[in-house]
Amino acid sequence: MLEQELSHLPELKDVGLALIQYAKAQFSGLSFEANSQGRYVATPDNFVTFSVYWQRAKNITVTLRGNPDEFLPFEELSLKPDMAGYSSFKVTKVGQLAAAAFCIRRAAELYRAGRVRVQKSMKVIEK
Repeated sequence: MLEQELSHLPELKDVGLALIQYAKAQFSGLSFEANSQGRYVATPDNFVTFSVYWQRAKNITVTLRGNPDEFLPFEELSLKPDMAGYSSFKVTKVGQLAAAAFCIRRAAELYRAGRVRVQKSMKVIEK
């Protein structure tokens, strides 16, 4: 179970639990199921996955629906391309919580827009 995996990372456990709860709040009835690669996949709406690495790497890898350029860039969070149409980042410290939650929300928006959406990059405009 995902929550049990997080107990092996005491320094990131609370961050991981917060991100899981935030992801679950994006769609009613959402849960996470382990797949054969050790990823916990959101089901029935597959817009985010969590992988907990505690033996050596000590991080939570989050995979999101959407390409990296469809997300706002955050200094504290480096989004990288993952499998086709997905991006990923690693949570290694508590200070990444806000940026990670923002990315999860954006992935949910992209999931709702569907695979045939017009891909647009995001940018911040100050007035």
